[in-house]
Amino acid sequence: MKSATAPTSRRQEWRTFLLLTVILIPLLSVIIVAGYGFSVWFLQMLFGPPGHG
Repeated sequence: MKSATAPTSRRQEWRTFLLLTVILIPLLSVIIVAGYGFSVWFLQMLFGPPGHG
């Protein structure tokens, strides 16, 4: 026996899935890569670029 809220929860599941896959995961990926790049750039500003020891 199916409940009356099954189509609504299924629609909400798809919306959540699309939100995660289309918006949230790519946005987090860009933020993580940009944050890493900024930290490397900032450390090179403080200590200089890497070179031979």
